[in-house]
Amino acid sequence: MSTLRFVVAALAALLLASGGASAQGRPSQDQLARMTTQALADPETVRFARPQILGFEQAVITHQLGYESGDFVYYFAVTKPRLNDGLVFFTHQKSTNMFRMHRTDTHLRRVASARNDMKTDAGLVVWAGQAADADFAAQLAYWSGFR
Repeated sequence: MSTLRFVVAALAALLLASGGASAQGRPSQDQLARMTTQALADPETVRFARPQILGFEQAVITHQLGYESGDFVYYFAVTKPRLNDGLVFFTHQKSTNMFRMHRTDTHLRRVASARNDMKTDAGLVVWAGQAADADFAAQLAYWSGFR
């Protein structure tokens, strides 16, 4: 009986998790176009120090948007010149001093992810799996509210 209860609980958790993920928004193509235009209009550029971690094969210069919300600063970066899969969504969580970033393009499918725990000496490292998927979904949900 306890095995059956475990299976039912696991299925319920899976359904809730998948429903929660689909309930979270994603930027529409119109929102993404506005975000890209606004980021590219900013004259300030940022050079990624280690672009290879996200799978870029060349130096990466970006224009960015950034917004603070509670403990997080959310960033949206666009490569210039535009590269394949040249959009990067990333956050800085101030309380943990953790950076999390995800490379994608207009299809909004995650191509690569990395994280940087500034409290350790690990530096920027490749990140994958369910935690990266969940963080990417949460970042897209944040940007789905962009006007």
